[in-house]
Amino acid sequence: MSILCFNAAFTFAQSVETFEDEAPGSLTFTDGSQSFSISSSFGENYNVFTDGFSDNGNTTEDNCVGCGWNGTAADNKFIDNSDPVNTNGTNNGSSFTISTGGTEIGVTSLYLFCSTASITAHTGTLTLEGYKSGILQYTITKTNGFNDPANFGVNNGFTFIDFATEGAANYTQTRIDQLVFTSTGNLDYMALDAFSWAPENTLSVDNNILASQIQVYPNPSSKSIKISDLNTETTYSIYDILGNKITQGNATKNTEIDIQNFANGLYFLHFENGIVKKFIKN
Repeated sequence: MSILCFNAAFTFAQSVETFEDEAPGSLTFTDGSQSFSISSSFGENYNVFTDGFSDNGNTTEDNCVGCGWNGTAADNKFIDNSDPVNTNGTNNGSSFTISTGGTEIGVTSLYLFCSTASITAHTGTLTLEGYKSGILQYTITKTNGFNDPANFGVNNGFTFIDFATEGAANYTQTRIDQLVFTSTGNLDYMALDAFSWAPENTLSVDNNILASQIQVYPNPSSKSIKISDLNTETTYSIYDILGNKITQGNATKNTEIDIQNFANGLYFLHFENGIVKKFIKN
């Protein structure tokens, strides 16, 4: 799935990999024309999960019907470390890496299921590190705000991680060729789905300029919000703090968006060019 936007400053294309077309047990995946590889820490085996697949010849099959999360529904395929033979033990965290083979991309968001080995709430820390040519470009550290892995009614237990808002800065335009997932403590199980990324040739520093120009007002607001300084019509989506999509639509300069039926709280307004703005409903 791709999202395209054109204007005078740049071309932005975002793709979302949901792993539905990937082979069971695969250590690689391809989205569009880009290939990715999956590598694991010692003693573990992260690969493409498929219900009923006998991983690495192990007689214990992966079994989970209605698992995964593509952003709107369960999709049954994702990356995880569920093979019981390949484990580094419990209560000492986990780690895996997604690599492009040198091609630079921007990561925009993803869904990650985080739990203990027995699929209960954990108390560990998650760290995401983006590298380019072996040099660290950014670090995102998450110690709270994880979705309850037993609450399948909210994102099927997956936690939404937005690279525009989760870290110290907006990292969606930061070029990397390797993303490392590391957990500590009893965060022993991780599952990755709905991996959203953008190709190198669509990333532009112009987005940083545009992001500073675009404003949401009034903010806070109880009835509606407007968007200033949009040069062309664009699509938008609004997410709540749990990553649930509340609404979407098209907007031009000073378009009024009705929010009076939203629950009070913090929301994220995503534009299709990767820019994200926060606003508060009160």
